Amino acid sequence: MGRLLLFAAIVLAAAASAVAQQPAGFLSIDCGLEANYSGYNSNLGVVYVSDEPCVDAGENHQVSAEFKAMNYFRPYVTLRSFPSGVRNCYALPTIAGAKYLVRLEFLYGNYDGKNISSLQFDLYLGVNRWTTVQYFTATYTVHEALFVAWASWAPVCLVNTGQGTPFVSTVELRPLGRELYPTVMANQSMAMHDRRSMGQTNVQYTRYVIPQLY
Repeated sequence: MGRLLLFAAIVLAAAASAVAQQPAGFLSIDCGLEANYSGYNSNLGVVYVSDEPCVDAGENHQVSAEFKAMNYFRPYVTLRSFPSGVRNCYALPTIAGAKYLVRLEFLYGNYDGKNISSLQFDLYLGVNRWTTVQYFTATYTVHEALFVAWASWAPVCLVNTGQGTPFVSTVELRPLGRELYPTVMANQSMAMHDRRSMGQTNVQYTRYVIPQLY
C-alpha cells in the first residue's frame, strides 16, 4: 500500500504540470508518446500529453508504416502495450466527490508485426470490472464510463485475461457537471452501451449515449 500511495503522489504531481495547458480538469493522454514531448495541440484544439506520468509499466510502440500511411488522427499513431503483469493501471488525477467521464481508445495498427486477427482483455475502474475489450484487427474501438471519484486519483486498469496483450492508444478524462447523469452516484457508475446520431443527417457530430449501469 505504501508503494502504491507513493506512486500516486508522484503521478499527481507530474500530471498537474501536464494538464496546466488544458481547461481545468481536462486530461488528454496520447499513450506511448515519449516523455520528452511536452504535449501538442491536435487539429481539434485538444492538447495531448505523454502518459509517462500516469503509468509505471508497459512499452511504447507505434502503428506499422501501413497504418501510418492511412493518416490516422495523430494520437492513434502511438500506443502503450502491457506484455508483462496481469493488471496494469493508469492513475488519473481526480477530486473526491466530483463526476467524470473517462474514455479509452484502441487502434492496434499491427504495432507488433504479428498481424493478429483478434484479442480480448478486461478494463477495470478501481476494483470494479468495467467492460471487456473485444478487438479485431484494422478496427478502431472506444469505451467510455461515467463515475463519481472516490479519492484524489482514480485507477483505470487493463487486465490480461490470457487472450492477447492489452494495449491502449488514448486515455481521456473530462469533469462533468453535478446535475448531469443523476443516476451516476458514488456507488453506481455507468458505461457507454451505444452511440447513435439523433440529429439531422447533415449534422456530423450530433451524438446520443444509451447508458448501461454497472
